[in-house]
Amino acid sequence: MAGTSAGAVASSLIAAGYTAAEMREIMGTRVDFHKMMDAGALGGVPLIGQWLNLLFHEGFYHGDYFLGVMRQLLREKFGKERVTFSDLIMPKEPTDSEEAYLSRFKYKLHVVASNITRNELMILPQDVARLGVEPDDFEVALAVRISISIPYFFMPLKIAERTNNRGSHWVVDGGLLSNFPIRYFDSPPGATPPWPTFGLLLREPNAGQPHFERIRSLISMTRAMVRTMNTAHDRKALEEADLKRIIKIPTGKYSATDFDLTPADRDWPYESGYRAAREFLDSWSWREYVAERQAVTTER
Repeated sequence: MAGTSAGAVASSLIAAGYTAAEMREIMGTRVDFHKMMDAGALGGVPLIGQWLNLLFHEGFYHGDYFLGVMRQLLREKFGKERVTFSDLIMPKEPTDSEEAYLSRFKYKLHVVASNITRNELMILPQDVARLGVEPDDFEVALAVRISISIPYFFMPLKIAERTNNRGSHWVVDGGLLSNFPIRYFDSPPGATPPWPTFGLLLREPNAGQPHFERIRSLISMTRAMVRTMNTAHDRKALEEADLKRIIKIPTGKYSATDFDLTPADRDWPYESGYRAAREFLDSWSWREYVAERQAVTTER
């Protein structure tokens, strides 16, 4: 599994062994989404609290409640306080090259993040090795917390570099550079894929199309830049050539930062996803999938 932001949350729970029914129960009864907006003492200052958080902590909300929820959910499945990527290691298959195994197949879970200190995409846990951190020892919940760090909304996380002691690397939402990492598991050009790769895409109205932004201030300009970075890099993944592997889930009126949802509000996206998956699988064909992937990879 690989995921960015909300996709990293779902992927991590699946990798940990949670079923769809368990995940629905968690989201419906165990998570207080309003607490996701944990502004802290400074953020509680009337009128200006959130802006003080942004000024002094680079984000409106701490994200500590979310991190605590992830740690608790992983603890329940693994029976240990700190779940690391060493708990998600898969055995090496005879057909895997050493390079492919270490870069793509060693871990059940791959979390996408953006290192804004080094201006580069990070795939966690593998890429923390470049900072002198042992990938096996990297905490899964922390990786997911990093991936949901929507710029300005959640405070960014910092990873201390241990190789050259250059200080800390600021790491934020992976969607800044890759909001839909479906090509991560692709076979080499012209090769026949040994298995299908499926992508589940939360698709907002008019997603994938250029969006007209009304820019009137520094804040709206920043929002426009973040939206552009979140969509432009992966827009190509939404082309007709990828229809055989992408399940597009309509999100209706809901957005990624709607945390004041009623039970009925929460049910709507779930049912939307269920319908989209059923419709997709009813018409899916392995033969057509292979033909499409061979044609696409050959062209690229």
